[in-house]
Parts: sequence; structure tokens; C-alpha cells
Amino acid sequence: MDLNSTYIGRFFVNNFALLLISIVTLIIAIQHFKQHRRISTYTILTITSALLLAICSDLEFYAKATYVTGQEGLYYLAKACAVICYILRPACICFMILMSGHIIPRKYLWLFFVPLMINATIFLCAFIPGSAEIIFGFSKGDEGLGFVGGYLRYSVHIISALYLAYLVISVILNLKKKHFSSSIMLFVCTIFVIASVVIESFFNDSSTIQILNTVIVASTLVYYLYLFIQRTEIDGLTGLFNRETFYQDKRKMDTNITGVIQFDMNGLKYINDTFGHSEGDKALKTIADVISDSIKNNMYAYRLGGDEFVVLINRGEDKDPEETVIIFKEKLAKTGYHCSIGYSTRGNREISFKDLMKESEKAMYQDKEEFYKNAEFERRKAE
Repeated sequence: MDLNSTYIGRFFVNNFALLLISIVTLIIAIQHFKQHRRISTYTILTITSALLLAICSDLEFYAKATYVTGQEGLYYLAKACAVICYILRPACICFMILMSGHIIPRKYLWLFFVPLMINATIFLCAFIPGSAEIIFGFSKGDEGLGFVGGYLRYSVHIISALYLAYLVISVILNLKKKHFSSSIMLFVCTIFVIASVVIESFFNDSSTIQILNTVIVASTLVYYLYLFIQRTEIDGLTGLFNRETFYQDKRKMDTNITGVIQFDMNGLKYINDTFGHSEGDKALKTIADVISDSIKNNMYAYRLGGDEFVVLINRGEDKDPEETVIIFKEKLAKTGYHCSIGYSTRGNREISFKDLMKESEKAMYQDKEEFYKNAEFERRKAE
């Protein structure tokens, strides 16, 4: 068996798990591309980047180990592969963040790629003669190619750390939205990625440890599958918990529920009939966002269907519903939309959850009657 065959065999043996997980992930992402375009796109980019990173890492190792004086092709192969690896490491983490859903608003999304562009520019400059002492390069010797590194090569570690820090902060902030299980799952995946980055960066003097690729691919698969399963708990339009989750949570919390707030959008039919269902969807999303921004950490928001929303308060105080409604109304007033609201609390009463819901619903419909008596709204409909 020749040397090339030996190294090809070595690649498949060392990366068997990586290849297997990558193939499974790519098949799943491609199958569900139409349903989950954004998640699938960044999943495919993450997996492809990790695979390319693994291939380039092995090619670099092969070129350095087999180089002999005069074989300039192997020298440039090693350097090109090393440059690609330095560029892809933070890119894999970046794509994984975007896949997870922690995205900067679209108009600022380009800022998210600025560190990647800076990193790529630095390492592309490694091809400039004399840059080895500043960035990195290889010394030519009888025993192969030796690594020569400058201080700018640490940019890949700094930029990777920045992306990971952003991911950790996003996970913590996401807890406020009550997606605890999603945040915990992503946090666990992040910890493994951080550990692999630390091991490869600081405990890998011989450059023989190559675990980041496999960890990123495995974490991507685990989180992608989790997101896919979680779709059964989350309302696809608003991002709030759905009706089925509401029924599950009310059974689990039952006696710990101290209050209920019900919301029903006013004028949704008018918006749909006049401006189209896309505007109606926009209105529902806006209201859901206002609810999420108004509730406290012990409150859980659900979309029961149509324009109906409910918030369950777990072990709260009697003043919580009123305070939340005041905050909600202040925020909603800035959007131009309207909601009827009703709430009820257990206080010291021995009252069932069913009766609690009936009280809040009755108050909500009273509020709706008052709203539709408003001549100003009737005039808007007639315009």
C-alpha cells in the first residue's frame, strides 16, 4: 500500500464518527429544508465547514509529514490547508450560533460576520513572504515542515472566544422567554464546544488532537434534533408555548398557579379582511412579543389558537396580574393594536383552576364589550 492510500485510510479511520454523524445530519437537514429553511441552511453550513476543516487538518498533517527538500507543492499545500483551518474554526462556531436561532436583527446581521472577515484577512496575509514571524508559517527541514508562529495567529482563538461568549450570553438571556429546556440544551452543547476549543488551543503542543470538528458536528446534530422535537411544544407563528403545552403545564402546576391573565386581540378579522392575512400574522406576532416582554420570570405565556393568549402565574403574588397588565398596555399602546384583557387570582380562596379561568375569561369579555362600544374604533372600520 502506498503512502497516499495510507493517509486516506488514516483519515477515514480517525474521522469515522465525524463522517457518520455528518451524513445523518445532512440528510435530516436536506429533508426538512422547506419546512425549516433558516435552521437547515445554517446546519448544512456548519456541517460542511466542519467536514472541510477535518479534511484540511489531515491534508496539512500529511503534507508536513511527507515533505522533503525540493517538494514545494507539499509546502504550499500545508500552508493553504493551515490557512483554511484557521479561517474555518471560528466560522463553524458562527454558523452554529446562527443555526441555534440567536440572531442579531437582519439589518445588523452583517456585523456578526465582521470578526470572520477580519480573521480571514489576517490569515490570507500569511501567503505574503516574510509574514511567518507575525502570523504563521513553516520552516523547511530534513524531518519535514516545522511550525513557525507569530502573535497574530492568536486572533483565531480570540474571535472564537468572542463568538462563544456571545452564545453563552444569548443562552442566559433566552431564559427570560421561558424556553428553559432549549437554553439548557444549547448551553450543554456550548460547554462541550468550549472544552474542545480550550483543549486544542492550550493542550495540543504536538497538534495531534483534532476533536473540535467532531464536537461541533455532534452538538449541531443534537441541537438540530432537539429543535425539531421542540416544534411540538412551541407555536410556530408567535414563538410562545402552544395549546398542548398549556394543557400539560396546567396539569403539572395546577395548585401552584396563583393567577391567570387572558388576552384576546380586537379587530383581527378587520385586519385580515382589509389588509390580508400576512398583516394579521404580523399583528399576532407583535402582541406575542409584547406579552413576552411584559411578563415576569414566574409567568408562562401561551397561544391557545387564533387571537387567544393566556398567561399562567406560578407561585406569584396577588398584585402580579395587575402590574403585568399595566406594563402590557403601556407597551401595546406603542404598536397601534388592541387587546381585551381579563385576569383573576386565587388569593386565599379555595378555587379550582377551571373557575380561575372562567373568572378571567368573563373579565376579558366584559373588557371586549367595552372596547367595541367605542365609536372611534367603529369609525376606523368604516374608513
